[in-house]
Amino acid sequence: MEKHLRLSYVVINQLINHGVAEEVIEKMKVDLQEFFKLPLEEKNAYARLPNGMEGYGQPYIFGQGRKLDWGDMFMLGSLPASQRNMKFWPENPSSFRATLDKYSLELQKVSTCLVKLMAKNLGNNPKHLTDMFENGRQAVRMNYYPACVNGSNVMGITPHTDASGLTLLLQVNEVQGLQIKRNGKWIPITPIPGAFIVNIGDIIEVIKSKFFNSIIFNHF
Repeated sequence: MEKHLRLSYVVINQLINHGVAEEVIEKMKVDLQEFFKLPLEEKNAYARLPNGMEGYGQPYIFGQGRKLDWGDMFMLGSLPASQRNMKFWPENPSSFRATLDKYSLELQKVSTCLVKLMAKNLGNNPKHLTDMFENGRQAVRMNYYPACVNGSNVMGITPHTDASGLTLLLQVNEVQGLQIKRNGKWIPITPIPGAFIVNIGDIIEVIKSKFFNSIIFNHF
């Protein structure tokens, strides 16, 4: 896998030949879309608690003079499995739990491999960096952006960096919206089918700020 990743980590941070089977990715896409199609009352059974991070919710809040996030968001702690809060894991679709379990384990393999490669590129012992993340937490955030009648007042997600070590983004369809900021300009990203968009998060930027920069993302 490391050989494939080294050859395929391309300039715009899209990762191909990552070793995750197509059927695993496609099944995750299908189950995710089926969940968001459920009636609101059924999705609200997994609603995020006040001041909580996990669960389903809609930050439809408007303010004065700035654009705010608009979308359905569903966040789950996926690894380690012993720390999963299963009351937030949907039973409909019936395959959702098994699908996310398989998907999260596959992404853990990819993430570990990427961290090793980054350490090697820096001339460091890969174990020094991987040990920092070996027992770390993995979370999955799923976003759906419905149409908005006041579209000029909102964004899918306002500009941000990820407060994590590494983020692997998977886009479900070909609808464009993702942008990254480089040299002061917003650049639209056209996802490669089957690829993961790799984002260096704030934690790795702090550790190795001389070599890596966390990416500022925007969804419109």
